[in-house]
Amino acid sequence: MTGVLALGTALVLGFLHALEVDHMVAVTAFVSRRPTVPAALAFSIRWGLGHSLAVFAVGAILLATGFSWPPSLSGVLEGAVGAALVAVGVWSLRTARNLHSHLPAEHGMHRHGITSVGLLHGLAGTSAVVALIPVTLLHDSGLGLAYLAIFGVGVTAGMIVFSVVAAVAMGRAAGDSEVWSRRIAAGAGLGSMGVGLWWVGRVVFGG
Repeated sequence: MTGVLALGTALVLGFLHALEVDHMVAVTAFVSRRPTVPAALAFSIRWGLGHSLAVFAVGAILLATGFSWPPSLSGVLEGAVGAALVAVGVWSLRTARNLHSHLPAEHGMHRHGITSVGLLHGLAGTSAVVALIPVTLLHDSGLGLAYLAIFGVGVTAGMIVFSVVAAVAMGRAAGDSEVWSRRIAAGAGLGSMGVGLWWVGRVVFGG
């Protein structure tokens, strides 16, 4: 019964963890480029994969070694996430002016950037609180690995739901208007930059 409770908790925490503001603005910036359900699914799955791999790898190491997550490392990783969000925002702003209603196939930045951002997110912020710290309290290594895996499923599911809803909303708002498509992409870029700068500011000023 304890195992079922732990895995159920991991699923719920993972789903809710995906809906944190820094996660949403990063994926929104990518989705705004191609606000369609298939593209949103692709972006969210890649982000979820990157996030889940990072959490699982670090969690497995902690389980194997018995070490605890070092708090000093969180600040460094949060700063890296902030810098990545700023970079995504700048990229979104620069490409928004060339955005067209009927977009070509995804570019490398879409394919690889989103997974990299997910990877950084998996190592920073509240991931340590909701995944890495709890898993070190589990005395069964098998259960701990299952917790990490189910947490990743929850994270990916949460981001899929958000991304699809965001894509549908943005698609309807823009319609076939290239002007509104560019405005939405630019707005998503500004949002990503703003949250990224806030993260960097927290690290620099110790907020």
